[in-house]
Amino acid sequence: MDFKTFYNFMYKLTCSFEKSKCRTDFIESLESAFSKILSVEKIKIYVLDEFSFVLKDFEKPWENMSDGEENQKIQSVLNSFVGSKENAKLVDNIIYMPIYEETKILGAIKIIPDEITDEQNEIFQIAPLVQKQISYAVLNFKSREKMQLNTKFYQTIRNIAKIIETQYELSYILPILGEMIDSFIYEHLIYIFIKNKNRKEFKLVWPANIKDVKIYNYLEQLTPKSQVMLEREGKVGIFPLLSEQKLLGAIVAYNPFDKLNENEINYLDEISKQASITIERASEYMKVLKDATLDALTGLNNRHQFALRLREETAFAKRQNKPLCCIMTDIDFFKKVNDTYGHAVGDCVLKNVARTIKKELRENDIPSRYGGEEFAILLPYTTLDEATLVAQRLRSAIEKKKINIEEYNIEGVKQLSVTISVGVSLYDKTMKDPEQLYQNADKALYEAKEGGRNQVVVFKA
Repeated sequence: MDFKTFYNFMYKLTCSFEKSKCRTDFIESLESAFSKILSVEKIKIYVLDEFSFVLKDFEKPWENMSDGEENQKIQSVLNSFVGSKENAKLVDNIIYMPIYEETKILGAIKIIPDEITDEQNEIFQIAPLVQKQISYAVLNFKSREKMQLNTKFYQTIRNIAKIIETQYELSYILPILGEMIDSFIYEHLIYIFIKNKNRKEFKLVWPANIKDVKIYNYLEQLTPKSQVMLEREGKVGIFPLLSEQKLLGAIVAYNPFDKLNENEINYLDEISKQASITIERASEYMKVLKDATLDALTGLNNRHQFALRLREETAFAKRQNKPLCCIMTDIDFFKKVNDTYGHAVGDCVLKNVARTIKKELRENDIPSRYGGEEFAILLPYTTLDEATLVAQRLRSAIEKKKINIEEYNIEGVKQLSVTISVGVSLYDKTMKDPEQLYQNADKALYEAKEGGRNQVVVFKA
């Protein structure tokens, strides 16, 4: 191998370590570097998990290789390096190099060339240098990700604690909790259960369904004094949600193949304790706010007050034979805002949308926060055509609104813009229940979202 080829290869190899932002980038950069000296079909890296000692795909750490011929072959190659001074081996036309942490073998680099030529055999001459460089890069990735994981853990704890500052409805809080934990413990499925006080049974509240119903059998074993339960050799973890000797529910982590490691158990234990505090406080706030009329975050009427005003306005419209319309609207792709920028920015968006709604309405109109990112507006003395114009005006005003988020220090983002989808309905005095008015508007809202979002749809019977 001439010096120029060697230099270009080592330069590309160094760049792959320094510039790769994720594991997939790293593998692709390695393939690009090796292409300078070898016709490469594919490069794979396998690493032994430090807790389970199961071989895992470096690029996809949520996948293990506990079974199969491939696992046995790689394990056999790794064993052959133990006590050997070799830095590379050719097995069935595949090049293997060990990954070391000092003298301990952590995994293997698997290089699949299109073919091995005499010239390309020179790779074995530089294998000691290459193997050490890649070992260092893999260890650096693991160390960096461990630090990021610890940082994300504390961010998750803090975010769970902060939810209660602006949200108190469990139907809104629990899915947010689930999403936070799920993004943190990505190798296991996460379920959140709440205990029904009257029936003394557990209800799955996030996500929508569960495949392994045997988990309910484990939940039945929980008591107000329960600690963390590990079942199926640690593949199922049950973390009780407790508050003052009361069993509120449970967080369950489930993986049919891989068990929870010690760090994940400790993380989930702490998260479940913070989640318990948040859920208990939300329940207490709900009791305090039962007679309140305003939503704590937006200052609009809350859902309870909306229900009262709905009955009042429909009764008046029916008695006086006056038109009454309802607008139901929600923010398009609001979950993406929360996932991308955090729930503090999501709250900022909700407050700005609420202010815009209030600004665009008349004094007699009745805006309410119905729940989450959804708003309900009653328009007394308003025909369907007039209500449609109001809805279009709202949609346009929010689309043009620039929401300042500089205070949240999001790199490269100072402003956000969002859109809304809107459904409009007219009260008909033949309606059996007042709720049918907003239910019809909600159906129209669903059509607006299904039809592409950022539009107004009028309910048609």
